[in-house]
Amino acid sequence: MAKHQAVFLRKKTFTGLSLLALSAFALTGCDKQTSTTEIKDQAKSMTSLTTQVSYKDRSMLRPDSQLIVTLSDVSKMDVKADIIAQEVIDITQAPPFTVELIYDAGKISDQRSYNLTARIINKDQVLYTSDTQYNPFKNTQSGVPHEIEVIKVKTQKPNVTLTNTYWKAVTLNAKAVSVNTKEPFIQFDKDNRVNGFLGCNNFSGSYSTQKQSISFNQLASTKKMCSESMGQETAMSDVLSKAKQWEITGESLQLKDTNANTLATFNAVYFN
Repeated sequence: MAKHQAVFLRKKTFTGLSLLALSAFALTGCDKQTSTTEIKDQAKSMTSLTTQVSYKDRSMLRPDSQLIVTLSDVSKMDVKADIIAQEVIDITQAPPFTVELIYDAGKISDQRSYNLTARIINKDQVLYTSDTQYNPFKNTQSGVPHEIEVIKVKTQKPNVTLTNTYWKAVTLNAKAVSVNTKEPFIQFDKDNRVNGFLGCNNFSGSYSTQKQSISFNQLASTKKMCSESMGQETAMSDVLSKAKQWEITGESLQLKDTNANTLATFNAVYFN
């Protein structure tokens, strides 16, 4: 395995030898010999495990992204895991990222379960995270880092608005739309007017909505004949006549009948 440089620049350690100094300060006024012995014993139990974090895609991370590596006790069910050690690293290079996680070996027991996790964050947003449990004390191989692969977190796009959006038809009656010259589409304006393209002819009319219900009224279209597109035009007209419900998820619109069966799906399109 190629040698990788550890990323320790501006490292923030949540556990480790620095805690011993705090412990010594807190023991001021107690028996000095006893406290010194306890500190030395605890120092002897401090150790580290080498973690190497990577991800498969070649995405560039945003500036100021950070890597968080955490060792937790996950023995207790239905309660928040106890953090044994955690390190936060400012990412300044390409992956893989090598981190030495310092922890107190005296807190580790063969009778308990542990999990080593990693996350890459930017401000308050999680960009990557590990999604499988990994117990480093059951996956030991001398001299080999504990490898963790993180995956990109899918961010749900906010729902676009029904009005003032160009909705490109994707499926009509469960069949994929084929495009010869121009795709069928529909546009709703805020004044309850609707217009679009059926596949051969343009159409316009009005619509009304109440919560998730919808109805189309006074639809009229041009009267051209297109030998290759009339079947798709008929399907699009049928959807508009039967549509009674609408639903938007992210950038996708569904028109449904009275029984909530999907008649057609549309995707939002943006123009430069």
